[in-house]
Amino acid sequence: MNKGSYTAIDDVAEAASRADIKRGMTIAAQLVQRYGPKYWPVLERLKQEYDALDDREALLTLLLSDADKAA
Repeated sequence: MNKGSYTAIDDVAEAASRADIKRGMTIAAQLVQRYGPKYWPVLERLKQEYDALDDREALLTLLLSDADKAA
């Protein structure tokens, strides 16, 4: 990423916790329920981010475990 295009929004996106994402998913689900499927893509995107956290944590655990075994 270009340093000139970096913003505080990037910090927020990187710092989103599992709880933040779950809260967003709940709000998105309420929007879908109230206003219809046009908000479904938002819910799907948040679900992808939530699942990506699991994937990242699993990968770190695997790699660090392998590194400990090799040491």
